[in-house]
Amino acid sequence: MNGLSVYPTFIDSYKKLIDDFIITHFDKMGYGNKFRHNKFSLADSMLYTLTTPGKRIRPIFLMLAAESLGFTDKKRILPFASSLELIHSYSLIHDDLPQMDNDSLRRGKPTNHIVFGEAAAILSGDALLTEAFVMLTDENYTEGLEPGKIIKAIREISYASGAGGLVEGQFHDINSFGESLSLEEIEYINKKKTAGLISAACAVGAILSGAEEPVVSEFRKFGNLVGLAFQSMDDVLGITGNKEVIGKTAGIDKTNNRLTVAEKIGLEKTGELIKEYNDKAMRHLEKTGAETGKLAELIIYLTNRIS
Repeated sequence: MNGLSVYPTFIDSYKKLIDDFIITHFDKMGYGNKFRHNKFSLADSMLYTLTTPGKRIRPIFLMLAAESLGFTDKKRILPFASSLELIHSYSLIHDDLPQMDNDSLRRGKPTNHIVFGEAAAILSGDALLTEAFVMLTDENYTEGLEPGKIIKAIREISYASGAGGLVEGQFHDINSFGESLSLEEIEYINKKKTAGLISAACAVGAILSGAEEPVVSEFRKFGNLVGLAFQSMDDVLGITGNKEVIGKTAGIDKTNNRLTVAEKIGLEKTGELIKEYNDKAMRHLEKTGAETGKLAELIIYLTNRIS
């Protein structure tokens, strides 16, 4: 939409690190208990959504932000990065429920509640959200990091996940079906529901690197704009994509009578808006003095993808 999109080769190596860490963590924690009459355990339901192949963009942004500022200790970064994938997966499970988007397909597979039932899906989402903070406060993971950095990082993630971010965005979104929203209102929902956690990922990467608040703030603004561009591209794919490629139900927004950016201003103007978001994002990133190469490559890919 804004130029040639090439899949960044570094993505797969980061995804493998994140996926391996998540599996190792769950193996350590267990959660696989079930009674004789149970067909599945809580862990089965949690891991069904969590380990389904996804982009892992939130954890990758966190890792790239830290590395762009010279912090390359992946062992220390991974728990914080992976916690974001747990939170994101919880939100997907709940978002797909009949009381929310009522969707039956996610990442090319039946949604969690279709496979495990609505009650199990709700509980699995609850468990994933909580487990993220078990992961963030595990002494074995945080050893060697300053307590002040850990507290700042956890607060950043907590705020972006709750009433100040993701949940508020979902609340306004689900209560706006059928309403004629302004572009500013749609952008507000996107900022909270999608961009907030990406913004937090970038900010936490900067925090862990030891950056001062002015630099953290620029990364926060960078992530916010990247998140808005990412969601706008998702809105485009919701109109132009097909479920075999995008891995979820095409046209679900129209089915739910949800007004998106692309529906509001059209595909061409949405493309222009995405470019505007990306250009502003890069200006914030350049103010940090960070190495911009991989981050720039990633945002170009994410806003020119077909799935």
